[in-house]
Amino acid sequence: MNLPIETERLRLRKYEDRDVADILEYSSDADFWVARNLDWPVSEEGVKAYWEVHRDIDPGTDPTWFSLVVELKAEKKVIGHVGIGVIKTGEHRQGMIGWLLGRKYQGQGFATEAVRALVTAGFDQMGLHRIFARTGKDNERSWRLMERLGMRREAHFRESHVMKGEWRDEFIYAILCDEWRAKQGG
Repeated sequence: MNLPIETERLRLRKYEDRDVADILEYSSDADFWVARNLDWPVSEEGVKAYWEVHRDIDPGTDPTWFSLVVELKAEKKVIGHVGIGVIKTGEHRQGMIGWLLGRKYQGQGFATEAVRALVTAGFDQMGLHRIFARTGKDNERSWRLMERLGMRREAHFRESHVMKGEWRDEFIYAILCDEWRAKQGG
């Protein structure tokens, strides 16, 4: 995958040591429910331990989860992250995506811009045939973003997992490469 990925306002790139403070800022927002499910402990050591591994991953050849920071170009500030993982290789070529944006940067189109760029890279650079994402039923902003991008809801898993002692529903959305290209105008 050719990195960084540039959009009008954003740069999706590999983690750098200077990003720790920004990552801690958006991931430690106590009111941000998704942040409580991060893959790292909200500490300087936790951020470094998780993110340093991603420096050496090549998402084009390594079928594992790969995270990129989302940097607001104008401010050179990390405002969230996106990730892609190759779930099925060979002729099956399927990937999964995910994202998290700091609460104060939501509602401004940044997530849509970042995810659109990542999906495009997944199809154009990684040669994926199908990309999917999963989200909790209660995370309306996330599944609305998927719908804006043209992804279709393929599944609604009822009470598929427990969070905070309660059974929760999950949605799966997906899009095929040819559908994506048609929606992007070619």
